[in-house]
Amino acid sequence: MLNADYDVLVIGGGPAGSAAAIVSRQQGLSVCVVEKETFPRFHIGESLLPHGNRLFQELGVWPSLEAAGFVHKFGAYFFLANGAAGKEIIFAEGIIPGLDRTFQVERAKFDLILLDHARSLGAEVRMPATVRILAPGDGGHAATLQTAGGEQTVTARWVIDASGRDKFFPCEAKRAIDPSPFPKRVAIYNHFHGMARSPGRAAGHTTAVRLGDGWFWIIPLAEGRTSVGLVTTVDSMRRSGLAPAELFARAVAHSPKLRELMAGAEPMMDFRVTSDYSYFHRTLATDRMIMAGDAGGFFDPIFSSGVYMALHSAQLAAGLIARAHREQRTLTPRECRDYTRAVKKHAGVFQKLIAVFYDNDAFSVFLCQRAPLRIDLAITSIVAGHASLTWPVWWRFKLFLLICRLQKIRRFVPRIDFNGMAAVGDLGTDPSPPAR
Repeated sequence: MLNADYDVLVIGGGPAGSAAAIVSRQQGLSVCVVEKETFPRFHIGESLLPHGNRLFQELGVWPSLEAAGFVHKFGAYFFLANGAAGKEIIFAEGIIPGLDRTFQVERAKFDLILLDHARSLGAEVRMPATVRILAPGDGGHAATLQTAGGEQTVTARWVIDASGRDKFFPCEAKRAIDPSPFPKRVAIYNHFHGMARSPGRAAGHTTAVRLGDGWFWIIPLAEGRTSVGLVTTVDSMRRSGLAPAELFARAVAHSPKLRELMAGAEPMMDFRVTSDYSYFHRTLATDRMIMAGDAGGFFDPIFSSGVYMALHSAQLAAGLIARAHREQRTLTPRECRDYTRAVKKHAGVFQKLIAVFYDNDAFSVFLCQRAPLRIDLAITSIVAGHASLTWPVWWRFKLFLLICRLQKIRRFVPRIDFNGMAAVGDLGTDPSPPAR
């Protein structure tokens, strides 16, 4: 039996890793968190969901978030790039009570709050340190870490992989990937100053602007900063033949709505690129290792589900490990299957809504201002993060998806005008985009 240094080794100090460490410490387990970067550090994924507020309260970080000065988020805007249609969603108007608001966060500050809380509970944090080898042994794992001072080895009975999309160490469980329902996508993004904001509570809304084959996010942050990103397919980016910053500017120039929203905006740093959206590993747990957050999988940032899914999966993972640890056993094959199914089922709700967003006929239904049987308000609750689908939301969501499919055959709602919305991949063929 391995004489382990720690009960739990958490790989990654982002929201999933910090949440896993916090829950593990709440359960009395010794924890080591290994993070490859030095916090605070820049990261995207700044928009939270109201349904995650309960998790923050259970983790014990809610008072710190309330005091951090983050922008309050009460809803979201959805627009077509050509300006032909739009919709405002107010979280408080959904069917599920208690989902009225959350925060727009600068991740450097937000992630540090979570990691510091894990540290305050007794978790040891090693950063910068990168796991290069993870070797299973009798009763645990041995991890070889690359640090500024050279290689180190730590041992732990359990591993929670919250390393995000990074693949620093070989792992058999991470080789098999589910067939993706979506094409591979890429995000090009920056922070801007000088962008106007809506009055009142709408000043904190996330704005999503739908393009021909992609979309833009606009997320208001504190101190006048605004996070803006273009999400498109890897194929479209390659087909355009443009550098990331050029493609971003060309997409804005071709969109009347984006030109309006970004008038006077100035970038605050170099443009960044993140790829490998839309994937899920086939198995998310083995006898002594569990994947949480983006390490397990991710579909698309359109409905801001990333941080929420990170917290949700981390809480499940740490709880599962704590129970098995108390009973002095490994995870059973059934527990591994059940965890994988539970995470994918939760993510699958967002996956279905993502498919609606990218389908013109279905998106016409999504943008419908009023629907019978309060279907639209059930969708509002899902957009607020309610992916558990209690009965009042479940049957309305099923009916919504059915109407979305039938919209291709018969028009249940007026079809929106998608004319003039060029595919992002075709923007490089036009040498003279409209002037801003």
